[in-house]
Amino acid sequence: MMPVHLEGIFEAVSAPVSDEPDQSIYAVLPIPGYESYLLGKDRDGYACLLAAPRDTGGRLVAPIRLEKLDIQFELKCLLRHGKKPELERVFTVIRCRAHERETTRYFLSVCSTIIAIVGDRPALHSLAAAIQRLAAIFQKIQSPPARTLNGLFGELYVIGQSASPAAALAAWRVDETARFDFSLGNLRLDVKTASGRMRAHSFSYEQCNPPPGTVAAVASMFVERAPVGLTLRTLMGQIEQSISAFPDLVLKLHEVVAATLGTNLSEALGVAIDPKIAESSLRFYSLAEIPGIRTPLPVGVSDVHFRSDVSACVPLSPRALLDRDLGFEEFLPQRVRNTG
Repeated sequence: MMPVHLEGIFEAVSAPVSDEPDQSIYAVLPIPGYESYLLGKDRDGYACLLAAPRDTGGRLVAPIRLEKLDIQFELKCLLRHGKKPELERVFTVIRCRAHERETTRYFLSVCSTIIAIVGDRPALHSLAAAIQRLAAIFQKIQSPPARTLNGLFGELYVIGQSASPAAALAAWRVDETARFDFSLGNLRLDVKTASGRMRAHSFSYEQCNPPPGTVAAVASMFVERAPVGLTLRTLMGQIEQSISAFPDLVLKLHEVVAATLGTNLSEALGVAIDPKIAESSLRFYSLAEIPGIRTPLPVGVSDVHFRSDVSACVPLSPRALLDRDLGFEEFLPQRVRNTG
């Protein structure tokens, strides 16, 4: 099933008031198309997803508690739904323990994807497995950032503009230790961004000496901040919409973004980039032809990085890219593909 938008439902709910401090009380609304789920707020106004699996699993599942997330399985809940009488039922409760708007929106977006993955009336083990992925995402946003926002924006921009965002996202960050951002068959693609007007990027020795039998290219672009422009949140939303038929890929999108930005996630989602500069500056170059270190490294030397200016290099045309590997067709924006 397709992901459902939860933010509007959440905004329509008012936090419940109760004189019983230990009472698990929630004000909720149903989620259209999904009878097993309710969305609402607890007494503190935190966003909560309530899920009723079709089975109890036969054993208790340990609760999960993180800085901004907690999950309790098979919890007896008191529900308030508008003016209807209070109702007591047992649910798995997934709660976002943060009032920050961006964190809440992110939580709701990921929950929407999880619902789409496990479907209505899920088995407890399927629900628990999906919730573990949600918990892993929230663990990642408690860690320091792993990479820069500009670099991430460049990678997501290539995915969002590609002819096949689903194929591009499936090829993205296949392995966190991989030397290239994208890997598809014998094709390797890395994305480099610069904030100035010089196409000088940092490369590794391995990137400029790709494995035998592979075709490696770099997508180079300028990424500049703008007061009003394309935010990371909007870009992610556009990608989500284009791959909505593949909820597991949507979840991968969230997992990689969370692992990249860590504690900067909430702030980074609202950062705006000038899309016109990004679009007009996007070029592709052969990694085997840009200035770089080609000679074998001395014995015992590894992890060599260097800065290379590719401004004087001749960019690869769409036809040249496709002649090298037809897989590049998945990554080329429509406007670039049509230029010959």
